[in-house]
Amino acid sequence: MKKMLLLLTAAALSFTATQAQTIPAADNGGFQGRGMGYGQGRQQRTPEQRADMQTQRLTNQLALSADQQTKVRAIYLAQANEFDAARAQMTPGSMDRDAMRQKMQEGRTRYDEQLKAVLTPEQFTKYTAQREDRMERAVDMRDARQEAKTEGKVKAKADKKASKIKVKA
Repeated sequence: MKKMLLLLTAAALSFTATQAQTIPAADNGGFQGRGMGYGQGRQQRTPEQRADMQTQRLTNQLALSADQQTKVRAIYLAQANEFDAARAQMTPGSMDRDAMRQKMQEGRTRYDEQLKAVLTPEQFTKYTAQREDRMERAVDMRDARQEAKTEGKVKAKADKKASKIKVKA
């Protein structure tokens, strides 16, 4: 009887723990897990979804007109399709990262020129400033992650040395 009760309790606890870890994508803004890198727990969006999101973001930030929204969405959709095609071509060993980075940078420059033709000069200036701000924040976050990762390795090495010293003593 005690074994049966113990088994039932263990099963109930494991079921509860399993259910508590399930995160539906819709409740979490489309993201799952903690990883935010490409393919690391991130729900992949279609080019259309990405174009819609970027258009909506610019509409909110720059107060785009309906005509501008249509043109901006077309630009972002073409960009997303081109970048997806470039990523699909990049398999391990097929293309070096520098060539891929150069190709994507050329694409961004081309699409920025198209955006410049659609946006007013004030809107494009604001867009450029906001993009530079996002880039700076991304670099800062990357540097902070790298620093934390390095500190973790240093701390692990220090802990390992300390444990060796205690063992010798």
